[in-house]
Amino acid sequence: MKLKANAKINLTLDVLGKREDGYHLIDSVFQSVSLCDEVTVEKSDDITVQCSDDTLCDKSNIAYKAAIKFFELTKICGGAKIVIEKHIPLASGMGGGSADAAAVIVALNKLYNTNLSQEELCKIGLLVGADVPFCIVGGTARVGGIGEQMSKLSDIPDCAMLLIKHGTKLSTADMYKKVDTYPQDKFYTKLMVDGINNGDLIAVCQNVFNAFGSVCDNEKLTQDINETKPLAVSLSGSGPTVFAIYKDLVTAQKAKELLKIKGYNPIIATPTKNGIIE
Repeated sequence: MKLKANAKINLTLDVLGKREDGYHLIDSVFQSVSLCDEVTVEKSDDITVQCSDDTLCDKSNIAYKAAIKFFELTKICGGAKIVIEKHIPLASGMGGGSADAAAVIVALNKLYNTNLSQEELCKIGLLVGADVPFCIVGGTARVGGIGEQMSKLSDIPDCAMLLIKHGTKLSTADMYKKVDTYPQDKFYTKLMVDGINNGDLIAVCQNVFNAFGSVCDNEKLTQDINETKPLAVSLSGSGPTVFAIYKDLVTAQKAKELLKIKGYNPIIATPTKNGIIE
């Protein structure tokens, strides 16, 4: 069984504060995009992972961990041969590993006829990683708490995006420490949700925001992107990927060509309604 595992971006990421245990509370709108890994899963006697990136072909791969959790919780004595063709850049803030894990859980549910509900699949996913449940559900969703709260939203209006991974990823923990020194005084997620509910792309783009943007050193990239006149520019996750929103694919393609001249390698994507596509 071959599945497409879609990447995600954060249309908003508000940091509301920190719990006593040190975990940060967020209010965020996640969006699935068409950039995807291809994940093939077959029944097997044991669990193995092959990946187009040689550094991910062992038990540390989150997709392997997802298979382990699936069999533990369903109490099925089985295995899986997992083959991953990577297209989502590693350590990019776009949830590539979480998407792969989500695809494995969805595939095993089908292959072993366990007939688990989406809610049950998400519970397995949450044990593997905070972003995995969203990657199972996909589309557009508001995500809260420490990432475990999720509510589906209407689809965002049609648009196109450029995704640019540029620079080195800093640890998310370090990024949160920096954000703690710059507490937010304005929050954008509710305004974003209102814009989505109204089908208003301009309102959506006016409220694109990421708290990590204030502590991420990407001014030159952002400046270069802004010269292409996007509707919005922001960071995805804790970076280093920056995304820009354009009204359509034609406009995004023109922007891509301009940014390639400057030495960047933009990827064109569009919003998708699903996290996993069979």
